[in-house]
Amino acid sequence: MSKLRQYSIQFSGLKEGKYDFEFEIGKDLFKAFDNTEILDADIVVKVLFEKCTSYLSLAFDIQGVVQTTCDRCLDPIEIEIDYCPTLYVNFGDETSDLTDIDDTMILARSEASLELAKHFYDYVCLNLPIQKYHPDNEDGSSTCNPEMLEKLENYMSGEVKSIDIDPRWEKLKNMYN
Repeated sequence: MSKLRQYSIQFSGLKEGKYDFEFEIGKDLFKAFDNTEILDADIVVKVLFEKCTSYLSLAFDIQGVVQTTCDRCLDPIEIEIDYCPTLYVNFGDETSDLTDIDDTMILARSEASLELAKHFYDYVCLNLPIQKYHPDNEDGSSTCNPEMLEKLENYMSGEVKSIDIDPRWEKLKNMYN
């Protein structure tokens, strides 16, 4: 994960106050987490970082586009990401993202920087829609690949030509029934 150091904030030398940071996220972040769903990304994350004596506060502004595969026609589709979460970081004995509160994490007092790659990854992935497909035109027709839509229609209507099955497999099928 050394490639992901570019997605961290070195806060140990900063005085108390507010700071602005900006990160550019591409497909390299998603490949580092073995994500095969996101094919490409062009995202800018602006972070308003506030350092206080007892905690850190990070207000994110995540804007951009990810490219993934359409669930309906399997062609590439671009999905816009627009999300503005806030993350609070409390200090403790050891680092842990597991808390009872979704927007809070614990960072070990000995840490000098805050790794944000996993947070960026989670925020983007959780903002993808459950069903990803091309939007419909103004007239209500789908903008998906027409060839694939025709094939899907044929399969759903039962018009698919039956494939000749090897007789050896047919005998096995009869044994099961």
